[in-house]
Amino acid sequence: MVKIQLSSRSPLLKSHLREANERLLLNMIRQNPDLSRADIVRITGFSASSVTFIIKRMIKAGLVCESPSERPARVGRQPLTLRLNPQALIAAGVEILGTGARVITADLHGNILAQRSVPWELDHMIFLVRVRDAIRALTAHLNPKNFLGVGVSLPGTIHRSTGRVIAAENLGWFDIDVGGILSEGSSARFHFGNDAHLGALAERWFCEPGSRPLENFVYVVLRQGLGTGVMLDGSLLRGATGEACEFGHTTLFADGRRCPCGSVGCWEEYASQRALERLYLEKRGAPRNRPAPDADEIIRLARNGDPLALGVLEETAGYLGIGFANINAVFNPEAIVVGDYLASGWDLMKDWVWNALRSRAPLRQLRLLRLLPSRHGADSTLLGTVALVLSSFFASSAESRPAA
Repeated sequence: MVKIQLSSRSPLLKSHLREANERLLLNMIRQNPDLSRADIVRITGFSASSVTFIIKRMIKAGLVCESPSERPARVGRQPLTLRLNPQALIAAGVEILGTGARVITADLHGNILAQRSVPWELDHMIFLVRVRDAIRALTAHLNPKNFLGVGVSLPGTIHRSTGRVIAAENLGWFDIDVGGILSEGSSARFHFGNDAHLGALAERWFCEPGSRPLENFVYVVLRQGLGTGVMLDGSLLRGATGEACEFGHTTLFADGRRCPCGSVGCWEEYASQRALERLYLEKRGAPRNRPAPDADEIIRLARNGDPLALGVLEETAGYLGIGFANINAVFNPEAIVVGDYLASGWDLMKDWVWNALRSRAPLRQLRLLRLLPSRHGADSTLLGTVALVLSSFFASSAESRPAA
């Protein structure tokens, strides 16, 4: 039977079963965009009449449509296959960074429908109220029946159920009720997650249609800080208080640089975007009449053969390789997926990263390991906020067995 949470006073309603089974089938169609009704009967064990009943309900609601299959028919007429109507259900996503915020609405496939940017403000209340206004502006016209909720990405340590930021050192935020401010006056459901965790979720949720999603991998965020999201057997590893997998704050050098977290020698002090940009300035001497380049500019200079930029990328790649060796030793992942500047400059840096990694790990541990640039680039965490909303919507079916 489908798992349904019931209070001691709640009767088992047929509507609960219908909704759970409908979401189960929707999730199957999302993951396998060329299923027929017969395929669903075979996979789920539902009767053909039950499948027909559920599919007709979903077609009438505009959630799915049927069209002739692209597969050649084995016998008889061409079968009809089911596909989601991607804009039948809409989610909103918010990514908060040290440079500002991005707010989007997106469909079931992660296609961005509308977006707004909110510039950074030192006063967190002013900033968050402006983000709240942007959310309202993008979602005010949506039908509540089709609007699933809002996913919010935050750096640092957060309380996932409330959105309270416990500590986001690189933002200078401590014990701030971000969730309460953003959701004030809204009837929408809000979901909150750490930026690195959501980057990992996006890689798994929005994989190539029909391809096998990664089950065991680590996603690495490289921004003002360095974060990691670890996916084990298809589930995010969060730990007892949500602070698991903070590999950016593992010690690379015992007597190294002081980190905003209070420790010294943290990996993020040598491999984050902030560290890359600082290293370039230190090597260049930072003349006052020249603006400080960001990571994108450093990569552009390196592509044009600038020896200073190339040297800085090579040194940083060495630090990345050390950290990847630690990750590989702990988790034995099938892949390490990299985002941000490393993804955009992967063609320049990959050989240096691999050389550093191979010098610190036995070959037998690296035979199956892949290092991959994020397939979503700069949008990984933002799409992760959408995946967070969608995964909550599909959760009751994704973690259950079908009812016969």
